[in-house]
Amino acid sequence: MSPSFFSQVAPRTTLVLAISVLTACGSDSSSMPGPVTPAAGTTGTAAAGAAGQAGPSVPGTGAAGVASGTAGRAAAGTGAAGSVAAGTSGRAGSAAAGAGGLAAGSGGAAAPAAGSGGASAGSGASGASGTGVAGAAAGSGGAPAAGKVFGQCRFHFGTTDGIAKDKPELIEQLDFFTPGWMGLSDTFDQQYVCDYTKPGGLFEKQVPAVVAYVAAFYAKRVGNLKDCNSPEPKEDLCVAGAALIMRDLSKIVAIYESYAKGYAACYGTTRPIIFMMEPDYFQYTISNQSAPWTHQQAGQIMSQFVNAIKKHLPNAVFSMDISPWVPPNNGEDQGRQWYSNFDMSLFTFIHTSGGSTNGNTDKIRSSNNMTWRGVSEATGKPLLADTGYSVNGSSAGHDPAWDMPVNVNARMMDGVVSISQYNPEARWPQTIASLRAQLGQPKFCP
Repeated sequence: MSPSFFSQVAPRTTLVLAISVLTACGSDSSSMPGPVTPAAGTTGTAAAGAAGQAGPSVPGTGAAGVASGTAGRAAAGTGAAGSVAAGTSGRAGSAAAGAGGLAAGSGGAAAPAAGSGGASAGSGASGASGTGVAGAAAGSGGAPAAGKVFGQCRFHFGTTDGIAKDKPELIEQLDFFTPGWMGLSDTFDQQYVCDYTKPGGLFEKQVPAVVAYVAAFYAKRVGNLKDCNSPEPKEDLCVAGAALIMRDLSKIVAIYESYAKGYAACYGTTRPIIFMMEPDYFQYTISNQSAPWTHQQAGQIMSQFVNAIKKHLPNAVFSMDISPWVPPNNGEDQGRQWYSNFDMSLFTFIHTSGGSTNGNTDKIRSSNNMTWRGVSEATGKPLLADTGYSVNGSSAGHDPAWDMPVNVNARMMDGVVSISQYNPEARWPQTIASLRAQLGQPKFCP
């Protein structure tokens, strides 16, 4: 189901998504044994080091932090016990994707026991401080930290620029906005997004989440095709789209580069910007196509699109489209076979597009077998959800299911990190403000 646009502006949808990484090491300390005389003291007894503090939870796979201290040596001599030093806690190290762990200190410094017949007491050597490597992923090990895409670790709200631009009270509540879909032209035509987000601009505090519909728009423009769900009486993307895109692939990659160069020039190459890639991308592999792609070809072509942007925008992060009906059996394997054909290391997020989504059920859509949690676990990615739109981009209206704390908290635990209300009701700013106070910690903090 591919969206269209109305009022000569590309349709808008949601988004929302990269990983904060911290590194640190413990510091070593030691003290030399004191002077010794005549008789030998008895061996000191090692005291347990204090438990290391939890490594910060960020999405990634990392080893649990560990702190260890070496046992102090017993000094010869008589007298008081030597000093006890606890092993220092393991501190956070860098992490990639996985489950985070708690750091635990073990083996503190030894305390020498009093010796008999000696003249002076020796102090035990302090335990060496341990270094830990932080585990990652939301879960045990402390509250998640904010990531490189969003400045705060929380559930995120967004809508289209057209809806929000005249509503300052709504903009204040938003974490991101979606401008017109990218690809209406063969060359960069979204200077207005840079104007929105410059210092003093309407959306200077929000992350732009750009829907990249470049290949589809090109096929519609050059081949006079329509979206698959459009009632227009002409050939559609689900029949002729794959052949046309494959034929003109180099031209489409060049269009991607043109947009990337344009954004690099006016938006810059340091602030985060999200590109939600090619909604309904699976449609180019279906049997209805005159020349369907293999799933492997779909993965290879998508990598060309992403790399064309990355070449000029190192600050860009990417989201891969979710089609909940992919085989086998209408999404039953949660997209594992489909996504195995893609280089998922290129993507920070996965996103919904097209029709409405279920905020109140485990399933993304009732008619498919794919679940929120299932596809997130299959890809290892957080989800950017939307409330959907109908044929030709017309509004599906406000979805109140995404306003209920019980639903949003459940979806957060499934891996959803944001919702975009395509056409929210007037009181949505107040709803967001109230809802935030009732939400827990998200599973991911991109």
